[in-house]
Amino acid sequence: MKQLLKKLSEAPGVSGNESRIKEIIIGEIKNYVDEIKDDSMGNLITIKKGSDKFRVMIAAHMDEIGFMVKHIDDKGFISFETIGGFDPRSLGSQRVRIHSSKGEILGVIGLKPPHITTPEEKDKALKVEDLRIDLGLNSREEVENLGIKAGDSITRDISFSELGKENIVSCKSFDNRAGCTVLTELIKKIKNPDYTLYGVFTTQEEVGLRGAKTAAYGIEIDFAIIIDSTTAGPIPKTEADKVTISIGKGPSIDLMDRGFILNEKVKDILTKAAQDAGIPYQTHISGGSTDAAAVHITKEGIPTAVISIPSKYIHSTVEIVDLNDLESTLILTIKAIEIAKNKLK
Repeated sequence: MKQLLKKLSEAPGVSGNESRIKEIIIGEIKNYVDEIKDDSMGNLITIKKGSDKFRVMIAAHMDEIGFMVKHIDDKGFISFETIGGFDPRSLGSQRVRIHSSKGEILGVIGLKPPHITTPEEKDKALKVEDLRIDLGLNSREEVENLGIKAGDSITRDISFSELGKENIVSCKSFDNRAGCTVLTELIKKIKNPDYTLYGVFTTQEEVGLRGAKTAAYGIEIDFAIIIDSTTAGPIPKTEADKVTISIGKGPSIDLMDRGFILNEKVKDILTKAAQDAGIPYQTHISGGSTDAAAVHITKEGIPTAVISIPSKYIHSTVEIVDLNDLESTLILTIKAIEIAKNKLK
């Protein structure tokens, strides 16, 4: 699981440009499913055929937050727009990759050195519109000769690393490559199900849950589980009621977020699954949203759960997860399907 997470998290896949992630996943699961298809939004929909008496969708979004080239000025500096939710304070002094028609080009988001920064500037909050990407070139022509143009996607350049323990790892885009890793392993692990399993890797979650809306509408589903990543601690100097779950203590059964409230019947299914499997779990109320907000109100409504993988410093280049939480998420999801199959028929 670690190697797959490394491959997926280091690969580029900004919202709307998830093709590289899709290629990796297809390479992993093509021999484990009966059917693979795309829909109009670019969602990757995989099918393991079983009984039509119970149809399950397990979904994880492929896209990561990132940037798009907006403008190249006469000196070769590149202005950009963010794609997804960023804290501007995290953007300065980062290395990025611009994905042009001629390949990947490295650049940096530079900041003025402290030697020439005024006290007023030091106290001023960073704004995206004030930042530029520097390729070390001196003109617009030099930049354009690299194939770079407005609309090109930009990802953060960071390597997957182990931290203090081999199960504690850090990288960008664990939101939600961690979920994609779990779903990929689930597809491999479940063999000859007596239900139909739709493993759906969605697009454009970070910019409005867009892929999930079309994916859920296009298939008939009796039960859905969304696997995503969520804010976890401990985080220094942060109040306990701001971050209520921690890495290493099991997956979170999400009770509520900005677009979803967990149905009591589905909650009972998940808590029983965790107890029966003997795995730790947590519960929390999220300040964000997931694909569940779109899925659970599709058509006449779909019983839906969200299982979140705890991640520290989410939406940064240094997200941290505990690999044991990914393993527990996999076990919990499989067990929940088995219980739901009998409870929701």
